[in-house]
Amino acid sequence: MKLILPLISLVGAVIIFFGPTRGALQATEPLVTKRADLEEALQNAQKIQAVRETLQERYNSFSSSDLTRLHKMVPSHVDNVRLVIDVNGMAERYNMVLKDIEIGQTVDAIENPVSGTIAGDTPQHLDIRFTVSGNYESLRLFLDDLARSLRIVDITDLTFSARNVDLYDFSISLRTYWLQDK
Repeated sequence: MKLILPLISLVGAVIIFFGPTRGALQATEPLVTKRADLEEALQNAQKIQAVRETLQERYNSFSSSDLTRLHKMVPSHVDNVRLVIDVNGMAERYNMVLKDIEIGQTVDAIENPVSGTIAGDTPQHLDIRFTVSGNYESLRLFLDDLARSLRIVDITDLTFSARNVDLYDFSISLRTYWLQDK
């Protein structure tokens, strides 16, 4: 009898384990997997937070004059009136005046060639076409100022026509960029 009672208890425990208990354990397997996924996501979020804090500290280490220059180089919005005033100011230094100003705006998306996805914020550009009159030396100095300007501009087209001796009408097309705020 001493052997039968423990044997019956052992058989009963095995039956209970392989019966309802095993089913309950199998029902928890998806929860264990989900917990592992959530723990991994939490670790990734902590890594991202650490990188964000590092970048924020780095950003805060920049001087205000450097930040001002950076925002002028790639602004968060376009101020086409300010841009035209700046370009006109450069032209006036060389006795040139902007006229026939045309402004057109389009949206660009820079695509990552590896993944095919759009990288970063949505870059946009502004196209400006205008005419200035002056001599060749004035144009050269004006274009040098434009190249040294903090604002990123690309000259997309430049044509000229002669008005009289040493006086030309230069038609210039510029493209400037900014990052769209989200």
